Amino acid sequence: MSFKINTNIGSLYSNYQLKKNQADLSQSLHKLSTGRRINKASDDAAGMVIANKLASQADGYAQAIKNANDAISITQIADGALGQATELIQGIRVKAIQAAGIAQSPQSRQAIQAEISQSLATLKDISQNTAFNGQKLLSGTFVDKSFQVGTSSGETVTISIGSIDPSQISDESLGSFADIDVTTAEGAQNAIALADTALEYISQERARVGSSQNQLESTINNLSNARINTLAAESEIRDLDFAEETTNLNRIKMLAKARAFAQNQANASAGRIVDILE
Repeated sequence: MSFKINTNIGSLYSNYQLKKNQADLSQSLHKLSTGRRINKASDDAAGMVIANKLASQADGYAQAIKNANDAISITQIADGALGQATELIQGIRVKAIQAAGIAQSPQSRQAIQAEISQSLATLKDISQNTAFNGQKLLSGTFVDKSFQVGTSSGETVTISIGSIDPSQISDESLGSFADIDVTTAEGAQNAIALADTALEYISQERARVGSSQNQLESTINNLSNARINTLAAESEIRDLDFAEETTNLNRIKMLAKARAFAQNQANASAGRIVDILE
């Protein structure tokens, strides 16, 4: 065994190992403090790229879900207004049946007509005032509106809602629903038929709105599942296994003790050289 004064190889090597151990300890504590296995590119460059891509995809799913919920809010507002329209038209139909009765006088029919005209005005107000974020829903302008409900281009749902303005609801032979006149027996009969036409039209619009809402809800369920699975995949790559890292931390601490002991032994060898010289 050789003894050297200028260069203590054992001490240098054990010192290098202690520094390496300190770096490992710092890295392990960093992981435990953040809860992440990957905190910088050098931890796992390939894993970081994949995890970032998955995180971006999960964020896209989250925004698509918000978009779909906005679309559902629109369908719910429209459906509620269409429900009110249905009640108004049913009321108009009842009044038309009342006006068609043989016992009605011209004066009573005029009174019924005034009530119907008020209901028609209310129906028109609903068609013009029902809106979402400044967009009128039941005026006939909400047509072919596309909602981005996916993370890729073209993944959209298109919604169209027809107008419920009385002047836009008509029958080829009977004319416009806005022009019904129950002041005569014949007019009252025509009003009943027009009310039936209007009810059928409103029912079709509600069915279409309801179908769109069901589609959106199904889309949200699919997006939610995809987001959860994507986040789980990202977590598997990026997040820390605390049990595993705690075991690793204990290993690093044990190695630190062993390397400190080796450093002491290496330094002690220099003392033996001094003893020999004495």
